[in-house]
Amino acid sequence: MWRQLFQKLSAEELAISVVSVQELYQGKSSAEGKKEKDLQIAISLVEVLPYSYQEAVLAGKIVRESNYAVGFVDAAIAATTILNNAQLVTLNPKDFMGIKDLQLFDLKTLPPSAR
Repeated sequence: MWRQLFQKLSAEELAISVVSVQELYQGKSSAEGKKEKDLQIAISLVEVLPYSYQEAVLAGKIVRESNYAVGFVDAAIAATTILNNAQLVTLNPKDFMGIKDLQLFDLKTLPPSAR
C-alpha cells in the first residue's frame, strides 16, 4: 500500500502518527528483514506526528463520547489525525466508525492492487 500511496500523493502530503509506527512494528511481519527495511524507508520519507497532551485529551474524549468501542490506539491515531487537519488512511475503517470530525481517505481511489 505504501508504494501506491507515494504514487498518488507526495511525501509532503503524507504523515504518520508515532502511535501508528508502534502499531506497525508490533506486527510479526515487520521483523522480517526486507519488510522491516521497507517499513523504515517508508516512515523516513514522511513526517512522524507526535502524540502529546493535546492528542491524549482529545483521544480520551473520543473514547468517552463514542457509541462504538474505540480502543486506545485507534483513539490516539484519530485524535492525531483530527488535530493535524488530515485524512486518515486505514485498511480498517470500521475501527474508526462514528468518530466526530475524523475524515477518512478513500482507498478506493487507489488501484485495486494497492488495497
